[in-house]
Amino acid sequence: MGNLEHEARLRKGLGDQCMKRAFAIAAVAELVLVVVLLRSAIKDFLWTHPWWHSFLIAVPTIALPILAYFELRHSGEANTLRIEANDLRAEANVLQGRIADLTIELDAERNKHLQQIAKNTEKPVTQAERNANTLRKHLRAKVTVSEERGNWSNTPEIVEVSDDNILTLFTPHGYSSSAAWCVKVQCGELEITDIPQGSCPLRLKVLKRYGSDVQLGEITKSEDRFQPAAKRTFAKGGTAYHATYSKPGSPERRSLYVFASNDGANSFLLEASTGERALGDNEEISKRFMVLQIEYEAAGFIRSGSGTGGSPHRLFIS
Repeated sequence: MGNLEHEARLRKGLGDQCMKRAFAIAAVAELVLVVVLLRSAIKDFLWTHPWWHSFLIAVPTIALPILAYFELRHSGEANTLRIEANDLRAEANVLQGRIADLTIELDAERNKHLQQIAKNTEKPVTQAERNANTLRKHLRAKVTVSEERGNWSNTPEIVEVSDDNILTLFTPHGYSSSAAWCVKVQCGELEITDIPQGSCPLRLKVLKRYGSDVQLGEITKSEDRFQPAAKRTFAKGGTAYHATYSKPGSPERRSLYVFASNDGANSFLLEASTGERALGDNEEISKRFMVLQIEYEAAGFIRSGSGTGGSPHRLFIS
């Protein structure tokens, strides 16, 4: 603020000096005009008064040093004011440069704090999100799956990972499954091992399934699971047959359960502890049951228990 007031004072001094100079010039011009207009009268006055001659001759000699003195003093003051003004401008430029540097430093410091705040408030990535990101890289790939009760006998396909991190595994109708079906799993209830097994790039361990498994009839492509024809309903009734298997020297257990239809129709549901599910009539289910039992026995398991339930339709299970 002081620098600005000083600069204003300097400007005012320069203005006063210019005003004085203009006033002096105007006075001289007016005197010349009077001399021109009154030339005859002045000439007669000077002719009749000789002592004026000496005075007029002495005036320039006296006035010239006086005017030169005032002019030099004013010029010195003007130069001093200009030097001070230039110094003030230089100081102002230095201050502006310093202000610009401080502004840059403050902006950098502010951005640093904003980045730190954003980092501190950033939502941490959950295990479910990490698993979902891994699974999305392997959409349409087949995977090996295990649960607490054992390995699945088939290799389902990763067909969808939703925005809510829900994984959908699809098994088509075919040799390994008499009916197509889908299993949903929350990605947070899943363990992933990225060690390939055969043609499967991932190994999954399902800790807990999400919702009910969906039976899809005899479709062979996952895209058909939304078609009405793929809906094959089954009202689960009582247990028609069950068997448990154990491996000598190992705590591992496996089981097979066959459920009858609640409406008494010739329709059964086979559920294996390894994840296998099949839907069909008594003949189809009996064949699938025996195939799985042979696979278990080939893996070193023996039947440790079994039992039958009520069903109007005979099962061909030995």
